[in-house]
Amino acid sequence: MLTANEILKEYTNCVLDPIYTIETYFKTFDRTNNGFVPFHLFEKQKDIVRAYEEHRFNLVAKPRQAGVSTTTAAYLGVKVAFADKDNPEAILIVANKQDMAFEFLSKVKDFLSQIPRWVWGSEYYGTPEKEKKTIFISDSKKEIKLPNGCRIKAVATSKDALRGYTPTYLIMDEAAFIEDGKELFGAALTALGTGGYATLISTPNGQDPLYYETYDLAIKKENNFNVIEMRWYQDNRYNINLKWYRYIDKEKQNREEVKETEFTFESYDRFIKEGYKPTSSWYEEMCLGMNNDARMIAQELDVSFLGSGGNVVADEFIQHHKLNNALEPKYISGSDNELWVWEEPIEGHEYILSSDVSRGDGADSSTFVVVDFTTMTEVVEYQGKVPPDKLADILYEYGILYNALLVVDITGGMGVATVLKLKEMKYPNLYYDQKSAGNQTRKDMGKYDIKKETAGFQVGADRTRLVAHFEKMVRINCEESLDHGIKIRSRRLLSELNTFVYVNGRADHAKGKHDDIIMAMAMALYVLEYSFKRLTQQKNKTKSMLSSWVINSGNDGQDMPHGAASTSKKRETPNFDPQTSKNMQDPKGQYMWLFSGYR
Repeated sequence: MLTANEILKEYTNCVLDPIYTIETYFKTFDRTNNGFVPFHLFEKQKDIVRAYEEHRFNLVAKPRQAGVSTTTAAYLGVKVAFADKDNPEAILIVANKQDMAFEFLSKVKDFLSQIPRWVWGSEYYGTPEKEKKTIFISDSKKEIKLPNGCRIKAVATSKDALRGYTPTYLIMDEAAFIEDGKELFGAALTALGTGGYATLISTPNGQDPLYYETYDLAIKKENNFNVIEMRWYQDNRYNINLKWYRYIDKEKQNREEVKETEFTFESYDRFIKEGYKPTSSWYEEMCLGMNNDARMIAQELDVSFLGSGGNVVADEFIQHHKLNNALEPKYISGSDNELWVWEEPIEGHEYILSSDVSRGDGADSSTFVVVDFTTMTEVVEYQGKVPPDKLADILYEYGILYNALLVVDITGGMGVATVLKLKEMKYPNLYYDQKSAGNQTRKDMGKYDIKKETAGFQVGADRTRLVAHFEKMVRINCEESLDHGIKIRSRRLLSELNTFVYVNGRADHAKGKHDDIIMAMAMALYVLEYSFKRLTQQKNKTKSMLSSWVINSGNDGQDMPHGAASTSKKRETPNFDPQTSKNMQDPKGQYMWLFSGYR
């Protein structure tokens, strides 16, 4: 029997550290040994408990049989046992099936039964008779009440689930599978009021309206949820005989394995970034049990939110960028976190800024990305609801900051006001598109007509090629090496890729979703590949040709390029220095056709 001082000390330890309480007093059933064993949390379970302590709203994305519900039940047991009697907790557990909700409550009850008796007061502690007394003031499958005034209720999802109950903490188990979960959750949040807590736990179930939408908004920092993602190989029960491998030749199934004999959680991240994939005897057995169904494995084991089918960019490539390239922004600004910045301008690097313009009426967002094409890395991203002319001010600021080639989408006329404003502001490096009259085909550079130039970019018939090139640039970063393709930093962009699908054969966003950031990035990559780089190559080639003409001006025309004017002494030699000629900067100059795709 503990003394009063010992009880006070131990009580303080338990209140301050739920992990200590769980590992000191709780036991769980071990199927392997067919008995109860001390509940020793592995590192990821500890991360989950810490998240519950630090954040009011949490979303846990987990694989099948991950023990998250058990960990959460243990945490709830600690939370209600050591609750303030003057402010008792009212816990509501919601599941898609009644039996699942009751099972969750049963786990909480089991842990509460293991709480030291002195926690409940002298009425329940000190003598054998007192310690035989139940701590449950009321006890049923669906609700329990405790001596300190706390209540825990378990319900299946229904419109009447919240009737007569105002929770302080909401748990939604397997939230992705709850029918009408979004409506129920909305009502629950209203009932929570100020200071309430909520946690959504689930394996993914496609792109459901509650769990996925909440996850998606959290990743884009558009709600106040904290996301915890748990992987099967972070569970000590399943990573026995863990191996990490990558293919040397995928077609021939030749692969190499990591030679290390001991792995740490820190090494897991390193292996993934180096292109390795995990496997174990448990994982392979589970895959066989799912008939190696890629979609089922991705959702239930790999914690992957797959689209409804026909995704433009395969999920494995989205996951690659998520694990290897995505980063938290260095700076975030704007009332709705519109602007994300990963890198400041670097001297000597070259940048392109590309913008997809919306109407500014709230239906869609205007977006832009800045790409460092020296390293092929996304460095800035904007997504906000501003009128086209106001967008021009933002584009000008960041275009000047990064000294960027500025590309504005004018398809459908949305970006015209933006471009006109930028021209009024005399933006010095605005992209100009050149289209032939009648068929929307890019004009041959040698037939450049300045009267037909258009400030801005018109997607037109190039959309299919634009999307195809974008997919290629996203994919080859995964297939070849991290030094190829585009490095996507933004989780907002990756979120859009989850719902960027083929609709009636056309690449488009799924119903109710958006692709504004995707199109901004796709334009940037397309211009770099098919306009800017090719025109730069043509420019450099022509510079070399002109220099060659000058050098060989006394050669009587020998060794000149086919079709070039003779530079013999009988003819006037072009007095042209490609490095200094003002004609290069003169929009009406005779050599401006070399730069017909950009300014």
